[in-house]
Amino acid sequence: MSEHLPIMPGPPDGEPDIRLPDRPIYTPPGGPPRTDRIPDEVYRAMGESNVMALAEAFYRRLGESEASGLFPEGEALVQASAKTGAMFAFLFGGPHLYQQRYGAPRMRMRHLPFKVGPKARSVWLRCLRETLAEAPERYAMPGEHVETVYAFFVSFSAWMVNSETDDF
Repeated sequence: MSEHLPIMPGPPDGEPDIRLPDRPIYTPPGGPPRTDRIPDEVYRAMGESNVMALAEAFYRRLGESEASGLFPEGEALVQASAKTGAMFAFLFGGPHLYQQRYGAPRMRMRHLPFKVGPKARSVWLRCLRETLAEAPERYAMPGEHVETVYAFFVSFSAWMVNSETDDF
């Protein structure tokens, strides 16, 4: 990224500023997702440790996928999965861990520095689907809510797409 990019202010917690990409930014039609909430029962059944373990397994899959170049490696991948786990805790009906630790989610803005196209979204959803398939047995996710969780992220992930093409 070039140094002349405008800087978006970061949250008060000292997180680095987010630089806008030097490329056209695609905005999906229809605006942010309007989807059913994930039932709070998901978090109550799983608890924080299982939610975090699910997020880490999901990120391991992403790190081994054809979209791996969009994700950090090694310990940085584990740290990124912890941020996602904190967001999952909130989305699954638990405490607002992400907001407490990292500030306002602003997920679309946080994804702008990365070129997220339809193929990247498809890989992300495939890795999520594979992780959710083992979630009832490995992470205590109620089996009756797996499809609800997946459907939520199908809708949610559409809003993260910021490019009409992929580079990987």
